[in-house]
Amino acid sequence: MEVYGSGAISDGISILLPSLRAEGYPYRDGPGLRDETDNARETWEMCRDGADFDVDPESIVAWAVTSGADIYCWVTTDDDPDRWPVLICGRHTDPEMQLHPLGMAEFLHRLLSDAVFRKGKISISLQDEVSFVNWRSER
Repeated sequence: MEVYGSGAISDGISILLPSLRAEGYPYRDGPGLRDETDNARETWEMCRDGADFDVDPESIVAWAVTSGADIYCWVTTDDDPDRWPVLICGRHTDPEMQLHPLGMAEFLHRLLSDAVFRKGKISISLQDEVSFVNWRSER
């Protein structure tokens, strides 16, 4: 987040800005990290029985959403943010709730570069050529 910030990956994945009060942030009235975190926690509470793992809902923090209504989250149980695993709260993924022992950057790298890894982890089709547009450039 320090290097790239929020933005859009191929018009399919929106990386959320940790603070909606950032200078010039164009989406103040739209869904943000806080709203999507609330949505992810509620989704976890509704779907947790189908998961083969358990997490404390208070440790869930959303960092991205897809145009297919998936929410990608951190599970903030480690003191080191680089060790936070990725939780998928999927709408049309199989299974709906998935926990991946990867950091955000490694998760995105594998999601975008490995079609086998991608299967069942995203509810949208991504273009073969993936791009990232920072919110400032997009604006």
